[in-house]
Amino acid sequence: MRRRCFLIGSAGIVSAAGIGLGACTLAPSVSQPALFDFGIDPPPAPAQPLQLRLALAEVSASAWLQTPAMVYRLAYRDATQVRSYALSRWAAPPAELVTQRLREALGLAARNGFGMAADGFTADRVLHVHLEAFEQVVDSPTSSRGLVRMRASVSSAERKLRAQRLFQAERPCASVDAQGSAHALGAAADDAIVQVIAWLAAERAS
Repeated sequence: MRRRCFLIGSAGIVSAAGIGLGACTLAPSVSQPALFDFGIDPPPAPAQPLQLRLALAEVSASAWLQTPAMVYRLAYRDATQVRSYALSRWAAPPAELVTQRLREALGLAARNGFGMAADGFTADRVLHVHLEAFEQVVDSPTSSRGLVRMRASVSSAERKLRAQRLFQAERPCASVDAQGSAHALGAAADDAIVQVIAWLAAERAS
């Protein structure tokens, strides 16, 4: 049996079908999560070029960083508990965002050729990066910082490990919320990438 919905007003009973969407067809509005990435500004220009053909492997990440969740810790309450914002997300998992940022930065720095290892690019060295931390650390109800920690390793074309190092960068958050976290973590990621490129240049020169 077909159901109909009616509205009762001063003029009597009026069919809802006659006025378009009636009250009986309205569904509760659902809040969509806000999506964040690193913005549209290019990565910082390299301090010195890389004089080698370099391939970049896709950035890997710890298991709890393999989703788009925006992670934070209330360090002043319990630094061992990992939390995430309910109505804010990264546009992609952090490892994907860092891969894209590294790709842009290395494309500017590598003067003798650069490509992705997954594309079969022939290179002198292959850079592997593992993202160990990518989170907002809330030190107090009014103070927080974005923390990025990544482990980089360089191997030869024959997959022999040549060097490995841990990099860490922090930036203060302008606000203790998801927006403040996104801006601070984007800036901290750029700082860590600058460190990685400088290390690659020094390794090549040594």
